[in-house]
Amino acid sequence: MDELRISAEDFERLIAEVTPWLAECVRRSDTGPTSFMDSLDGEVQERDRGRTLASKLREEHAPETGQRLDSLMDTLCNVAARTGRNGGSAAFCAYVPTGGLLQTAVADLIAAALNRSTPLFISNPGLVQLEFNALSWMAQLVGYDPDVAFGSFSSGGSMANFIGVLVARRKHLPEENIATGAVMATSQTHSCIGKGLIMAGLPRSSLCLVECDEKLRMCPAALEKCIVAQRNGGRVPFLVVASAGTTSTGAVDDLRALASVCKRHGVWLHVDGVYGAAFNLTQRGREQLDGLEEADSIAIDLHKSFFLPQATGLLMVKERVYLKQAFALDHQPAFLPDVDQDDRNFLDHSPDLTRPCYGLRLWFPLQLCGLGRWRAALDDRLDWTGEFADGLRAMARIGIELTTEPSLTILTFRYAPTHEDDSSSVMAGNVSAGQVSSGVCRSQRLRDANQKLLRFINGRDHIFLSSTILPGGEVFVLRACILHVRLTRQRLLDGLQDIRDGVAEIRASASAAELTESTQVIE
Repeated sequence: MDELRISAEDFERLIAEVTPWLAECVRRSDTGPTSFMDSLDGEVQERDRGRTLASKLREEHAPETGQRLDSLMDTLCNVAARTGRNGGSAAFCAYVPTGGLLQTAVADLIAAALNRSTPLFISNPGLVQLEFNALSWMAQLVGYDPDVAFGSFSSGGSMANFIGVLVARRKHLPEENIATGAVMATSQTHSCIGKGLIMAGLPRSSLCLVECDEKLRMCPAALEKCIVAQRNGGRVPFLVVASAGTTSTGAVDDLRALASVCKRHGVWLHVDGVYGAAFNLTQRGREQLDGLEEADSIAIDLHKSFFLPQATGLLMVKERVYLKQAFALDHQPAFLPDVDQDDRNFLDHSPDLTRPCYGLRLWFPLQLCGLGRWRAALDDRLDWTGEFADGLRAMARIGIELTTEPSLTILTFRYAPTHEDDSSSVMAGNVSAGQVSSGVCRSQRLRDANQKLLRFINGRDHIFLSSTILPGGEVFVLRACILHVRLTRQRLLDGLQDIRDGVAEIRASASAAELTESTQVIE
């Protein structure tokens, strides 16, 4: 008897038994902690807990006989899932959070249960057509002609960007000239582009950094000078990587101006829209992303601003012929059937041969919910970002300042009291009043204060923030990305109060430190 195969009835019972465990994990995402740490001291305890868990799990052996389901689920849900950062938490405003839309979890179950491979249209015409429909909808979302554009699903934004680099290289740079290629980006461009260049066979020297303006956007005039300089130096400028929402500050490049430069010089314009492209669904998003449709290719990470679970990347190409040129073989392998060429053959448009129905995890929730719900959710988060920024501006009197204005749903800020108030802002974290007088610089004191403020805010667990470093002085700032699908307005309001309370604690601690030092001097 084949004991691996289970009946439809056993499968139904298995799903029924697993569901309550998963439902409890979902409830924890709304009410439980975002970071499983022993104390606000933070990172050390978290790493130690992770090492302890890993040490226990390393002792596991492949069992000869199956284990009880409740024991397995307890290990998964109550041990493994309760360490580290909980990116599924409603409080998660750090980095660019992944969504985890539960409707897509159901789509994944359906896709795995059906277990159909979709490299060729003829192999599974119905499922391939559904995936083709989803790609057509995404083409329309970014402003492409769905009859001409096409896309390739991937494991995430990094792979989508890599495919974009590869498509541009295959179109503009003959293989014998790869070493002479030049790619233009900025210091704010995501690091995955550098990896993509390596995977596409380009040398590290091919990356040329273009100057940014005061809003950390690529400067079109500087781009034009860079292209001309590279060409005059014997290089082949073939690719510009623009950003539709940088990871650090959410900056959106002037896409229309950059597209104009690229057209004049015959250079491929690829837009890293991993975070921001989905905002094209909204009126305010389209205004910020003006010119998105002029790009030759756009990388979108559907597990970010489209709220789907992780591993849902997508590259859209304005003209599908170039996507096909990047991957199609001159001759099909002998083991593949002779089939008519069809633009819906994913085999010719991606690195994959055997592939599941990737598009189902987009098609299913779209059909179930409708685009209107996505539009409303994104509009809410744009509203909340503006409200959060206004709340920070109202704290100017206690030393809070916006360091970058909101761009889409990302903003940065810091605690920076005035010099006159500096004596009351000496950090109680690691710097005392005595150390200040002995020469500790103001920038280090501000860094210490903001690190302490970040720990305080995250410890309250209403919102969980990250930090970043702004160029031009290496300024340490706190960073909020107001995007998560489970986030609520009330959490953000509570987070604003946490910031006020954190500043008050820093000031109180500083005053206590000063009083202690004064007492010691008197004694």
